Amino acid sequence: MLLKAISKDYLRSLVVSLIAVVIVVPLFCVCIIIPLGLVNQPNTSIWVLIVPAVGFLATLLGGGLGFFALSLYRRKHWLDGIFTPLGLQGSLYMLTGRQYRGAIQGREVSIRFYRGPTLDLYISAPLQTRLSITHKDMASPALARMFGHQAMSPDIPGVNDLNIFAMDENWARSLLAGAEAQSIIRRLLDAGASWALLRQIHFQPEALYLRLYRNKNLFKYDITPEEGRQWLNDLLALARVAESLPAPQTTAEESSLEQMARTGSMAKTSTYVIIAVIIGTLVGIPLCGVAITALILLLDK
Repeated sequence: MLLKAISKDYLRSLVVSLIAVVIVVPLFCVCIIIPLGLVNQPNTSIWVLIVPAVGFLATLLGGGLGFFALSLYRRKHWLDGIFTPLGLQGSLYMLTGRQYRGAIQGREVSIRFYRGPTLDLYISAPLQTRLSITHKDMASPALARMFGHQAMSPDIPGVNDLNIFAMDENWARSLLAGAEAQSIIRRLLDAGASWALLRQIHFQPEALYLRLYRNKNLFKYDITPEEGRQWLNDLLALARVAESLPAPQTTAEESSLEQMARTGSMAKTSTYVIIAVIIGTLVGIPLCGVAITALILLLDK
């Protein structure tokens, strides 16, 4: 399945590149190549080169910014329709994503949709332990490294086909032995099954969250308002079941990295880097055009 997803990633990149070539190459020929040929003709003004070149740069920048703005608007409209009716406040996340924060049933809720595509749905659940659950064919080596060992063998009917990584294995067995917990976990691991390659449930100190990651389709992925509401309700129900059990005996404190990921503060630094790259691109391309034009004028003399 992973190889299939990787091949889809390459195919998606190839399609986007081909579309860019089909648009940019003819435009480059008309605005740059042809004027370069004409400017060498007798009595031809240098403006024959300058005006199309400026137009070429303006078209690229304007088209790119226009497409970027349209994508942001469509994503905002789509995701706001899912999560704002639940009482959550939406905002921009890492320039291209969206995040939603608020409280539901007395618990802090944080939802983020960003590049991947990745959807993280966090709810507060101060159990002070770590537990990760996923399908056997969807576990990443990073999970094993995080827990320092391979998946546990719960030997519990109904969950033997799952990969389970637990800090406190006895507590995990108690949770997974319950019919209600098993039913909720099954529903959450089927969330976004039409598009999400990786579907994982994670308990960490201070939070419980569902992660849907990577698109196994070429382009299409979707989340309906009903799905978003159901996923949050299931997370809330799973947290209640987990908290009704005796507390885990093996516990941990939330790391600074986990806190940054949960609260979304990690995105601030990333946003500054992205903004710097965009500004550098917007300023650098015109400056290159000016430098090339100045060089041509000097050589023409």
